[in-house]
Amino acid sequence: MSDATSDTRPNIMEIDLGALDANLARIKGLLAPGTKIIASVKGNAYGLGLSEIAGRLADGGVHSLTTGSFTDAMTIRKAGINTEIMMFGGALPSGMATYVAHNLVPTVHNMELAEAVSAAARKPTKVYLKIDSGWGRLGIPLKKAKQFALDVARLPNVLVEGIYTHLPFFDAAGMVFAQQRTEAFDALVADIKRAGLEIPIQQARSSAGILAGIKDACNAVSPGGILYGKSPLPDDVVDTSAFRPVTRAVRSRLIHVAPDAADRTPGFASRYAERVTGATGVLPFGRADGNRAPLPGREAYMLVAGKRAPVLGVSSEHAVIDLSGIPGARVGDEVVVLGRSDDEEITLKDLAAWQGTTGSDILLMLSNRLQRTHVG
Repeated sequence: MSDATSDTRPNIMEIDLGALDANLARIKGLLAPGTKIIASVKGNAYGLGLSEIAGRLADGGVHSLTTGSFTDAMTIRKAGINTEIMMFGGALPSGMATYVAHNLVPTVHNMELAEAVSAAARKPTKVYLKIDSGWGRLGIPLKKAKQFALDVARLPNVLVEGIYTHLPFFDAAGMVFAQQRTEAFDALVADIKRAGLEIPIQQARSSAGILAGIKDACNAVSPGGILYGKSPLPDDVVDTSAFRPVTRAVRSRLIHVAPDAADRTPGFASRYAERVTGATGVLPFGRADGNRAPLPGREAYMLVAGKRAPVLGVSSEHAVIDLSGIPGARVGDEVVVLGRSDDEEITLKDLAAWQGTTGSDILLMLSNRLQRTHVG
C-alpha cells in the first residue's frame, strides 16, 4: 500500500507487540510472586515507539514506567496512559517543580534535588532515592546513603517511596561484582529500616541482573533492553533464546541503481570503485535515519531479494550497497536492513558487531524519520 510517507522516504520499522507481551511474561516467570516491574521506556522506548510500547506495558500490568525525558513523560500522558512514571536522573533542581506539577515521581541523588522537591510540593510527594553501589555515575555513595535517606525523609512534603541502584554488567566477572554490590545495597536498605525509615519499593536488578539470577532482598526490578529482546549479556554467560526480538524488521527501498562501477566519475564512488565490478544501489537510509557505516575491517551487508549486498558507504541521507551479485535489482526493490529475506537474516547482534556497539544502542539511534508499524 502506497502513501506519502512511505513513497517520499520508504524506511519502515516493523515492531512486534506480541513479542513484547511474551518477553514481559517471561520476565514475570523469572521473578518471585508479587515483584513489581518498573519498565524502562527511555529513548522513545528504545526506538520502538513510545505511546504504543508504554500502552502495551501498562496493559500488561507493570507497576510503573521510567524515563529520563520530560517530553517522553508528556507523550505517555497525552496517549491516555495513567501508569505511574518515575523520572530517573537528568534534571536540574529547578526542574523539580515541573515534575511535581505534572505528578511525576522524581529521582533525587543529592540534597539540592530533594530540597527543590520539598519547596515545590504543596502536598506529600513521592520521590525515589538513587544510590551509587559501584557503577560510579549518578547516586549517593553507599557509605553516605543511610544519612542521606533519613535527611530526605525529614523534608516537608517529601515521601521516600523508593530506593534503587544500577549495577549493569557484561560478563561473568562483572556478575560476581554485581552480586557483591547488590548484597551491600540490601544491607543498606535493612540498615535504613532499623533506623526507622521503611521504604516501600527497593530495586537493584535491571536486565542483566534478572537474566543472570542475581539474588537480592528487593521487591522490584527494572528491565530495559530485555523487554525488547535485547540481552546485555553474551550467550556464553546466559541463555536468552526464550526472549523474542520486538524489532521484527527495518526495511527500505532502492531509489537508484547505477551501472558498472567502471563508468563512474571520481567522487564518493571512488572510495569503493576497486571493490565493485557491477552495479551499485542507493537507499535513503543514512546517518540521519540512525544508520552507521561498519567499522574499518568489518564487512556489513544488507539483503536484496534474499541475497547479500555489501555496504559500501553511508552518508547523512543515503547508504550505498554493492549489487554486483544481484543483476536483476531495480528501483523500488525492497532492501532489508534488519530482519529476514528468504533464507538470509540480519539480526541486531549482526548490526552491533559491524558497527562496534550494542543492540540497545542500535535501537536508540534509529531516528523518528522511520515510519513505525506495530503489529500483534
